[in-house]
Amino acid sequence: MSSGRVIFIDLARALAVVLMVAGHTSSALLAGRYKAGPWFDAWVFQRGLTSALFLLLAGFAFSVATTRHWSAHLHVSGAVVTRVRRFGLFIVLGYALHFPVPHVSELATASDLQWRSFMAVDVLQLIGVTLIAVQALVLVTRTRRAFMLAAFAASAALLAAAPAAWRTDWTSLAPMPLAAYVSPATGSQFPVFPWAAYVFAGAGAGQLYARWGAAHLAAFARWGMLAPGVALIGAGRLYLEGLPSDVAIRAGACLLILGVTAHVSGRLAQLPHVFGAVAQESLLIYFVHLCIVYGSIWNPGLWQVWGDGLTPAATMAAVLAVVGAMVALAWQWNRLKHARPRAARWVSVAAGAVLIGRLL
Repeated sequence: MSSGRVIFIDLARALAVVLMVAGHTSSALLAGRYKAGPWFDAWVFQRGLTSALFLLLAGFAFSVATTRHWSAHLHVSGAVVTRVRRFGLFIVLGYALHFPVPHVSELATASDLQWRSFMAVDVLQLIGVTLIAVQALVLVTRTRRAFMLAAFAASAALLAAAPAAWRTDWTSLAPMPLAAYVSPATGSQFPVFPWAAYVFAGAGAGQLYARWGAAHLAAFARWGMLAPGVALIGAGRLYLEGLPSDVAIRAGACLLILGVTAHVSGRLAQLPHVFGAVAQESLLIYFVHLCIVYGSIWNPGLWQVWGDGLTPAATMAAVLAVVGAMVALAWQWNRLKHARPRAARWVSVAAGAVLIGRLL
């Protein structure tokens, strides 16, 4: 069980991370005159698919990891506190990437546009907040079966409520920091409606995998992923409209990818370490590659230098360079964490101190 599980999850997460880095880099650097036609439309769909896949896997991995020590997560234990603290770090880093000014002393002069950009919800805030909610669901439901059913129900409810949530003017009903979590009208790219539905669906699927699929991986890939994936795509194209249709098609396509990945992992005795490193260091890769590609309050990025100005060939070269750099970073950092954990901890503290010092 453990070998198949690690291979399956790590292979899928590594794929999602690489697609994410490639998507952000190409989006930032490819010249506008090339952003048209069927190839571009397929690329846009793939980018949205990568986000959905990343969120599904976040819920899936949470669920499988929780199953290992289920009883430890049924009350506010040290394990739960540690986990919530980590999810809180996701939220902090998400806001840090959009800090409105280069130095804290300049906050008083930040414009309304800068504050709105800072409060907009990106994928890190969404994952952090949603996984805290999923952990709370574990505390409430108590049993794995009840948790699985509640997770799927929450996913369906979020999707069903999304159109109405998008039509509502939340800025008149709640403070901007809260309204940003509900509607894209505030500038948020990943509001809870409907993006959190992917995380809850992944959590439910993770329980299904832990209860049945780990021991019957081929059958789980076929009937727990491929068949539902085809059904969701069919429902999205034939019976649904608007946002629910889009979410169903993306979720179905993600399940097809995961089903194929599960089949492939069943034929692998061991996954090369680099895949596991990329999967395990996805948070580091996300933070660093965004700083490299789009820049941050700490540094200018590739977008500031070549943004929307490269040919497809030059863009591909940049994509390969950034992806290669992120894979190398993840590989070396993961090795350091396992070989010299104390040194890795001090490097983390020093890096955090430097970033905070630059703000102050």
